[in-house]
Amino acid sequence: MKHYSLVIEEKLVNQVDELIKKHGLYASRSDFIRDSVRQRLIEIKKLLEDGETTITIEKPEKHEKEHFRGVH
Repeated sequence: MKHYSLVIEEKLVNQVDELIKKHGLYASRSDFIRDSVRQRLIEIKKLLEDGETTITIEKPEKHEKEHFRGVH
């Protein structure tokens, strides 16, 4: 397994830490992030298999959406 650096908003990191601390669903931040990436890949692959050509990314802090066309 390789190591990568990510830039993540402190607010999100705090929410992940709280989830881990409160519920013990994950052993670490890294476990949470790996699972989250895996789950998002599954969601996007499913959308693409269903013929979607636009993937929507929600930005909760701004209540804006970004659209990506032609994701392959």
